[in-house]
Amino acid sequence: MKILISGGTGFVGRYIVNSLCEEHQIYLLARDMNKAQKVVKCKKNVTLIPFVENLSLIVKKSKPDVVINLLGILKEERENSFYKVHVEFTKALVDGAKDIEVKKFIQMSALGADKNSKSVYMRTKALGEEYVINSGLEYAIFRPSIILGKEQKLFYDLKKFSKIAPFFIAPKGKVQPVNIYDVRDCFVKELDSPNSGIFELCGDKVVSYKYLFKFALDYIGVKRPVVEVPKGFLLFLLPFFSFFPEPPMTKDQYYMLQKDNVCSGDFPGVKDILGSVRDAFRFD
Repeated sequence: MKILISGGTGFVGRYIVNSLCEEHQIYLLARDMNKAQKVVKCKKNVTLIPFVENLSLIVKKSKPDVVINLLGILKEERENSFYKVHVEFTKALVDGAKDIEVKKFIQMSALGADKNSKSVYMRTKALGEEYVINSGLEYAIFRPSIILGKEQKLFYDLKKFSKIAPFFIAPKGKVQPVNIYDVRDCFVKELDSPNSGIFELCGDKVVSYKYLFKFALDYIGVKRPVVEVPKGFLLFLLPFFSFFPEPPMTKDQYYMLQKDNVCSGDFPGVKDILGSVRDAFRFD
């Protein structure tokens, strides 16, 4: 099978690419070729394609059987807005996929994607979903909660800020992390599945953000107390955070916290796809 993957050098992407590349021909879009070469373990079945914004043309030229879109950003940058990455790039990939009639389009979204959300991130994720759904293509849309694996950015951020922070604060709220290997396997399983639709990906444990932060600190070997605070308290800290070269939280991320990051139960999930659910907190 020929599979075009965008966003395949990121945290989730590398797991998916390396799981598929032994048995399938992979066309991997990459902005950083050196990074891509380091990430990919099986070279013979992977063709690296320089990333260009005319994604529709790339799809039509490579003629894949399946398109997997993992493109996403957590913070807007000068050259990349949430709308550009989550909506415009998705539209371009879908339009190319429609022209060559791919067998399936698989989209990475986010738990909490909602066109009415105050968060631009969540709104644009929902708009990307909508375009996929209305395309007429066979599709699978995955909405994961926070994904736990050794490359999770949370570990890097906590380690970095632990150099200056005597303690950490965690917003009051719930989260339902999912194991990176379950996310990987759900993508792989859906390649040949006749099912179309939206899938919510969560583990089997609903925990507090305080629990998650304490777990992450233990995992990276950092001893710091974690203090749970009301979500509204963080709003007053945003002006202070803005002085950091890399703010620990943006206003859009604050809006994302307004709803607990747990599966609704309205859509199929990991167990429906794989038959079982791994412990999200055991991934080594």
